[in-house]
Amino acid sequence: MNPLQRYTEEADQLTRQTQTPQTRARLQFLLSAIKTCKEFSEVRAADEKSAQTEFRDYLVGAPVESRTALTEANTGQVVPASFYRTLLIAVSQYTELMNPDNVSLIESDKALPLTLPEIDLSTISSAIVAQGVDAPPVANPTISGMTLKGFSYRTNPIASTFELEQDSFESITDILTKAFSVALARGIGADLVNGVGVTAPQGLLTAAANSGVTSTVSGVWSAPDLAAVYAALNRAYRVSPKCAWVMHDTTYQQIVALKDSSGRPLLDIREDQEKLFGKKVIISPDMPVGANAKSIVFGDLSQFHVRVARNGVMVRRNVEAPLYAEQGASLYTAYLKCDSALNTVGGTKAAVYATAHV
Repeated sequence: MNPLQRYTEEADQLTRQTQTPQTRARLQFLLSAIKTCKEFSEVRAADEKSAQTEFRDYLVGAPVESRTALTEANTGQVVPASFYRTLLIAVSQYTELMNPDNVSLIESDKALPLTLPEIDLSTISSAIVAQGVDAPPVANPTISGMTLKGFSYRTNPIASTFELEQDSFESITDILTKAFSVALARGIGADLVNGVGVTAPQGLLTAAANSGVTSTVSGVWSAPDLAAVYAALNRAYRVSPKCAWVMHDTTYQQIVALKDSSGRPLLDIREDQEKLFGKKVIISPDMPVGANAKSIVFGDLSQFHVRVARNGVMVRRNVEAPLYAEQGASLYTAYLKCDSALNTVGGTKAAVYATAHV
């Protein structure tokens, strides 16, 4: 007997009994489960349908035989591929430092420690060597490794009643995806900028080197200031297609008004992208602003590695939370495992920061 038949049969039996608060709550749950099962019947891909059936069943509290827990036994459900992909895309829309177009995004199957090679590109070179002559001794660049882990992020629980699951116009998974993506983006995005690198991911700003540039006027950036920041980054990283500026929207709005010596806007629009000195501008709400703040980062973001573990994405449903269970409501919580690090080998870093004048 499939879940839909099981729920329908139980609901039919309950309607024949004397109604109590407990039976009414159970009936609401069964109606929600029946609606969810019917919605899912439209999914076409067989493998994805199987995964989504398991996920949908978990969301509405049905027993799942093949459930895989990631942290502690029987506490969460691994999400299907479509939910994972939709969630990751939505998160990258809120924090651009998880967008594969901007950084080196690594999606691994598991959250085990992952070692990546890193090398300093600022000094490596070559020379002409005559035939039969050994190359003279040189200072060879060092190849080392960075280790990416999987820090587990958990959203705040979201309460949902059985009535909402049953009567909402949108699917419960669509509603949860929107909420989870915003919550995860805010938590992860803050650490992708300011993370200390030990108890959290290594933030871009944390790992960046000091450009030595401070704005001439307190809280105000000028074209010469920005040109100095641009020149402070080694050209080996400056020519990268993923070289970009990262700043808060407050800083960005101030730079939008700047003009060059010919009266043209300093910020240019090319290929539907806003660019400063030919490099993309990324807005991050987690970049600091104000006097003495490290308010601008400029660097090669292909050297900034962000790691996401596929099996680190799961959803947990709690139907026994105090003060919620009595009201016929469930609590939904999402988890995602992530880490990040900047290539910092050698004496020249791939990103630099500039400081606002006090």
